[in-house]
Amino acid sequence: MATPTVQIKALILDLFGVIVAFDDGLVYDRIAQRCESPANARQQMNNLVSEPSLICGRMSLHQLHARLAQTLGLNASLDEFETMWRASYSEAMPGVRDLLRQLKGRCKLVLLSNVDPFYWPVIEASIPELQDFHAKVLSFQEGVAKPNPLAFQRAVAASGTAVEHCYFVDDKPENIDAAAEMGLAGHAFTSCRALKSALRDIGLHVV
Repeated sequence: MATPTVQIKALILDLFGVIVAFDDGLVYDRIAQRCESPANARQQMNNLVSEPSLICGRMSLHQLHARLAQTLGLNASLDEFETMWRASYSEAMPGVRDLLRQLKGRCKLVLLSNVDPFYWPVIEASIPELQDFHAKVLSFQEGVAKPNPLAFQRAVAASGTAVEHCYFVDDKPENIDAAAEMGLAGHAFTSCRALKSALRDIGLHVV
């Protein structure tokens, strides 16, 4: 293996699909069962948890509840809807919590996530290693989401490290490509094992 020419001082990590495995279909299934036509509602809600207005902090659960009641005949109360939304649909990606513990103190860890403010507390409670991150750049706080270049710029700025000393990990190739356009190198996540190999290639010796 060639010796890395640039020292990596900060890892910028995606949340969903990297730090946690998830199945947002569980959310849609729960909500659809309380709609007039569950099958139609299930189809219409595809990718709802990634809706820009929601993850960028411009929509409340009250507003989303009202919209679904009007468009899909949702008959759950607001309290019931909030409970369904906040019920867990994610868990730690196999091997990643141990990897985060290995990386602690070795480099700065920065979280860059498209996430809504209502599910975020569930994530924080389930992954205590996030407390050790140098910074968390969250779409609902920043008002921008990947692959907007501003999201990557803010993550690099939050790291306090020059972009050439940062390394980005995300499960979506389109986000890796968008980051590369601003000079942020990265790895498209497929498994913890593959990520560890990529990290060793850039000089971060993990086991």
